[in-house]
Amino acid sequence: MQITSNTPLALNLTRRGGSIITARLDCWSATQQGWKLAGSAVFQDVTKPSEPQSISPLAKGQYTAVFTCRVEESINGVYEFTFSAANQQLYADKGNVNTSPAPNDWKAYKDQFILDIV
Repeated sequence: MQITSNTPLALNLTRRGGSIITARLDCWSATQQGWKLAGSAVFQDVTKPSEPQSISPLAKGQYTAVFTCRVEESINGVYEFTFSAANQQLYADKGNVNTSPAPNDWKAYKDQFILDIV
């Protein structure tokens, strides 16, 4: 997947249900010396059903963006989330992480996409 955006990069995480949902987006650039973290956004204000953020400044160029998300059982295991970048929905899921008698069931997501800043 490839996303094109201006800077700042607009992001939004929406969440619902009885689980705790946190996420992070890291933007990496490739250099001759290796990977360099150019920007990051952490979504951990779990009391907000919608958590908009932005990453700025990102220089023009191409980045590898890594999305991670964690859903943890709280009052119950029910969850629903969407994640968007540059006004494009990239990830969405819903379900129930309460899959065992343990009180702290969880589920993790990780994916990546190409980000072009123009």
